[in-house]
Amino acid sequence: MDKEQHFELLRESAAKVKELQERLQSIRDQEAALQAQRVTTLEELKKARDARFERMTAAIDDKVPKAQIARELGMDRTNLYKLLDGKDDSPDM
Repeated sequence: MDKEQHFELLRESAAKVKELQERLQSIRDQEAALQAQRVTTLEELKKARDARFERMTAAIDDKVPKAQIARELGMDRTNLYKLLDGKDDSPDM
């Protein structure tokens, strides 16, 4: 094999490594964007749960039956009682 053939193979290898590094960086960028989106969504979920809890307790204070509240929220009464006892109905993932 002559020198030019070696250079051609070396350039091909360098190009392949560069391509793979760029693909990995693109994946890392996507993961970072998804992580930021996950954090934002979890914050929104916490606010939505807090608002739901406030509305739920306001309805209870106004003597709305808990069974009706649970139905309107689309949850089992057991979960409603857990929320009222200070336990969340589903863990954050």
